Amino acid sequence: MTASVKVLVFLVVVFLAIRIANAVMAAISIMHISVEEFILSGTYVCNIDYPGDTVLLYTITWILALAWEVLLLCLAVRITVKHSRELRQHSPRGIIGDCFAALMKTHAGYFASFLAVSCFYVGFSSPTLSAVC
Repeated sequence: MTASVKVLVFLVVVFLAIRIANAVMAAISIMHISVEEFILSGTYVCNIDYPGDTVLLYTITWILALAWEVLLLCLAVRITVKHSRELRQHSPRGIIGDCFAALMKTHAGYFASFLAVSCFYVGFSSPTLSAVC
């Protein structure tokens, strides 16, 4: 088996494990949530009750998604570095090479922004950090 097939199998297994775990935790969380709707002076107000460890389950799903995205970010950076080294060996840069380099830059931006948003979400969900703010 080649290295690319091994990486592909690894990514598929990790992706499925994370998605199945997230689906199970989401199903558990949804079963325990209660929602009430009030009408106060013509204004609709929703009260959502998260009993037990429901918030913790939501945070765990975000952490698993964050781990997946960080793994993909590392692979995207590795591919970008490898590709840029190959481009340096060939002096004339073609249109396809420039497009590929731009594509890798946009992917790295996507992953970095997902990482930042996830860190904020996990930080605000943390009881220790929420007590400080």
